[in-house]
Amino acid sequence: MADTGPRLLFISGSPRTHTCEALIDLLEQGARSAGAQAERFVLSKKRISPCTGCEGCRKTGTCVLADAGSVQFVDDDYLELKALLEKVDAVALVSPLYFAGPPAQLKAVFDRFQPNWVQRYVLGYEVSVKRPAQLFVIGCGGDAHGYAPLAGIAKSALAVAGFTLEKVNNFIGFLAPCDVPDFPDEEDFDQYAQPQLVQLKRATAKQEAFVQHAIDAGSAFARYAAKKEQANALAEQLAALEAELAALNAEGDDVLAPDAVIMPPRAHSVSDDPAGDAKAGIDLDYRRLIKSGTPKPETEE
Repeated sequence: MADTGPRLLFISGSPRTHTCEALIDLLEQGARSAGAQAERFVLSKKRISPCTGCEGCRKTGTCVLADAGSVQFVDDDYLELKALLEKVDAVALVSPLYFAGPPAQLKAVFDRFQPNWVQRYVLGYEVSVKRPAQLFVIGCGGDAHGYAPLAGIAKSALAVAGFTLEKVNNFIGFLAPCDVPDFPDEEDFDQYAQPQLVQLKRATAKQEAFVQHAIDAGSAFARYAAKKEQANALAEQLAALEAELAALNAEGDDVLAPDAVIMPPRAHSVSDDPAGDAKAGIDLDYRRLIKSGTPKPETEE
């Protein structure tokens, strides 16, 4: 049976193949359990050349570094990533924290989204429906200045690439399995001091919680992406129906002469304010007749 769930792309933004991929393994596990299709793009195994700021994309909306016919052509993995981003329903970006921001390799990816910005704001291409994205932040101890700069840069870059950063997940402190200390068997307890055992117990318990949290987050992200896809489809259907209604409502507009005036109906009720009625054009005799329940006689020609 072919997969029919949402197509998710997991991007590892680290220059190393270690903790980011370990977290992606768990996220993918949860996503697949929810019926999603998962692919990954690992920057430590790819090469994305940095933007040179040449502004060659301002004329065509395409990157000259990716144009095989250009003298500036660079044979890297940008086109592979571009194709993946165009076909998926949602993106999960996993990144370590480097001085509160992204690593150089990930920043290079963001900067290569410049043609997307040109397409939207310079060439005026039609904006497609935004797809959801989430950011998963990892790091041994975090950064004293937080991760707001990383989230802001990712949000800005993903927006021009057609995605909305809808959630930032804090996984600072998550470790790759090979970095998690083993808790000793009970018969080996005498080889450790009590504070060491307590520390090891806390470390293993914290990692177990991270693991379950990652699996749950991957499943939730997949289910959210599926619902978002349904909502976008319904929104498109609603927009199409509204356009049809507008077209039906416009039919017959040319029956009236261009200068025809449609008079408003005469008031059939009056208020308790004679002065106000007089200003509104309701004569006082008519007001008294209405109040008494007597119909106003027809005016003789």
